Amino acid sequence: MKTLKYEISLRYAPIAATLLVGLFCGSPALAGTIESCAAVPGGPSGTNSVLPRNCTADTSGTLEGSMSSTYSYTSTDGTTAGFVYSAVYDDDGTMDFYYQVVNSSSSATAIAQLSAFDFTGFTTNAAFITDGGGLGTVFVNGTIAPQLTNVEAGATVNFNFNTPLESGVIGAGDASYVVIISTNATSYTVGGDSVQDGGSSGTLAAFQPSNGVPEPASLGLMGLGLIALAGLRRRYSR
Repeated sequence: MKTLKYEISLRYAPIAATLLVGLFCGSPALAGTIESCAAVPGGPSGTNSVLPRNCTADTSGTLEGSMSSTYSYTSTDGTTAGFVYSAVYDDDGTMDFYYQVVNSSSSATAIAQLSAFDFTGFTTNAAFITDGGGLGTVFVNGTIAPQLTNVEAGATVNFNFNTPLESGVIGAGDASYVVIISTNATSYTVGGDSVQDGGSSGTLAAFQPSNGVPEPASLGLMGLGLIALAGLRRRYSR
């Protein structure tokens, strides 16, 4: 009987291990930090694409700054408009960069991609969280998950919402989950991002990694973001 049990355990151990890996990769990670969670799959880097890791259960570190940028562009289908929210968090000494796309209900097209720059020379581990509203900043609870993440020309990190499934785009009236780029940068500065699908928003204000002290311009942007956030809170609290 002991021999039979041993043979069964040997035969089915690989299957059990595969199921456990699938369970942890497809579900929120065990509680920890965003940095440690995002580092599990590694990348993206070079020419490879990765599936961003669901780090909903993990802690975000200390908020350094946040802002909201408005986009509006016109293509042959009409005008597409909305907001891109961004923030930077200090996660135990290194910086994580957060983004969320909120597409207006009147937009003519869906958003297929969010691009963030410039990440040249830094590690870029991709993640997302589903409960953005719980961060207590500009973010809201979204419904659209990123599918694949890749690095373009070693500098631009792309979160794709239409690859491999075209139905995963951020439609009119939809908001993405909060997507995250966890880095080894020790500081941040003025940066940018953009959204596109059949047209492009052009460069919007955001943050990017740096290894120096935050520039005065960065601190000014952060101040403007906090002032705008306070105004929105007062408006909606009336």
